[in-house]
Amino acid sequence: MIVLYLRPGSWSLPLYLHVLGATVLFGGTLALTILAVAAWRRENAAMLARLAFWTLVAVVLPAWIVMRAGAQWIVDKEFPGNNPPGWVAVGFIVSEPGLVVLLVLGIVSWLSARRGGTGRLAAALAVLAPVYLAALAVAWFAMSAKPGA
Repeated sequence: MIVLYLRPGSWSLPLYLHVLGATVLFGGTLALTILAVAAWRRENAAMLARLAFWTLVAVVLPAWIVMRAGAQWIVDKEFPGNNPPGWVAVGFIVSEPGLVVLLVLGIVSWLSARRGGTGRLAAALAVLAPVYLAALAVAWFAMSAKPGA
């Protein structure tokens, strides 16, 4: 949080919202991944598949919206009219297609929950969720380490 003190005061709220949204997004996606893998491997798959779907709907999607809105807000303040550095581009590369991935995850998890959390849909959810989690980890590294900056 020391970074907040090194920036102008008007940047604090958008940066805070971006970091909060990104943290909740990563944690919610991690929970979704754990639930998806557990549903794929367990007997009580239907309950876990429903929980995975509602985690996506109630936690992950709202966190993506807060993260993305905060990101755009802080980029507009910090780099007005300029080309942002590469580490910002990595964040956009992960966040923009990430919404499509989240919508696919939503459809797959909804269908998986309706079918009892077993079969190919459960396997697809258990594979796709960790892939998105890995993409978020790459963006997290780029945002915090700022390689090449």
